[in-house]
Amino acid sequence: MAADPGPVATVTGLYRGTFSGLEPLTKDTPLTPDEVRRNPVFYELELQPGQEDANLIIDVIYDNLAPTRLQDLMRGTDIPRGIRFWPDWFEIPPYREIRDTDGLRVYPRSPGIHTVRIRTARRNRTGLGLPRDFSPANGGSTSPVFELSIAPEEPR
Repeated sequence: MAADPGPVATVTGLYRGTFSGLEPLTKDTPLTPDEVRRNPVFYELELQPGQEDANLIIDVIYDNLAPTRLQDLMRGTDIPRGIRFWPDWFEIPPYREIRDTDGLRVYPRSPGIHTVRIRTARRNRTGLGLPRDFSPANGGSTSPVFELSIAPEEPR
């Protein structure tokens, strides 16, 4: 029986884009409402050594909402070969109010602390059209819960 190779990729941080590059995003460095409307949130992937040919599937789970499918990342095209860390991005859901997986109301763009988890796994070339598999056997990994903050709207 082959040894479990571990996760194909893990998420190591969240960032905001600035004119000078990427800046770590935490609950202590809030996004402005304008940044939420205009800019994506970047996440950084640490790619597992020894799995250089693996393509990735990625979902983002924001504020306990149902997972949102992100673009599949293809090695050599979307992820250059030989680069260990790679940032990608997602947008905060563009809704004023929605329901999470438990049916509770969530306000994705409201001021306050919000949570993000990102899950990754190997994209199966033969499994096109099949359900996406985020199991550990498929190199699946779910990030720890990241917290980010949205600042209140400035009064005019």
